[in-house]
Amino acid sequence: MAVPTVSGQTLLDLTNDLLAGYSNGVDSRALLSYLNLAKDEVWAVTKELHDEYFQVFSQNTNASADYYFPVLSTSTRSYTLPADLRSIEFIECQTAGFEGTEFIYAKLNSPEFRAERQASNAAQGPDTNNNVRKYHYTIAGKNQFVLASYPAAALSIILWYTRALPDFEASDVIDEILFPFSKKLAEYAAKRVMLADQDSSQFSLWKSEWRDSLINLVQSEGTRNDADPLFVQDFTGDC
Repeated sequence: MAVPTVSGQTLLDLTNDLLAGYSNGVDSRALLSYLNLAKDEVWAVTKELHDEYFQVFSQNTNASADYYFPVLSTSTRSYTLPADLRSIEFIECQTAGFEGTEFIYAKLNSPEFRAERQASNAAQGPDTNNNVRKYHYTIAGKNQFVLASYPAAALSIILWYTRALPDFEASDVIDEILFPFSKKLAEYAAKRVMLADQDSSQFSLWKSEWRDSLINLVQSEGTRNDADPLFVQDFTGDC
């Protein structure tokens, strides 16, 4: 049996099935809004418990494609992050001779960032001896990746990051929300229709139970990698 393809319309149909007698009285646009609210809830829980679900990596060859992040320039310290980036998990440098370069996050007002920034301002450019192997960076505004100092070379880096999930339409294929989490979206939307407008407090209680069931579902599924066995080391105790 083939893996089922889930689309926005699939979720709308499933939600209407769960609504039963309520289905004819609910506008499809409203249902789609509720499904996207559920998508945000699923994203939040799965990100919290399993970061790898929505991790992607940047590319620097096609500026018009998704996940673009440019090669670092020796004359620039500020770069625009990919639009869907929500949190950077790891930064990898691929430039020959600079593979060991580290990028360390620091707040704008941290002593480390300020000191490195001031030294770079005084030098008015990168370290001429190419001795730098650690760069502090911060994230300013909604999408600015800001280095404290100028890169020593044109560094090709890859951002490994957690991405946001955009709202979907009925015609879109929903392949980011993995089975069986897609069913939880329809369950949320149906209950939102039946309870939220009639008894908001009851919906709040149900939503808490729904979120707990979602957490249990994520935890019961386990990790996405079972290839490497885990061993408990140096355990001593009473038998």
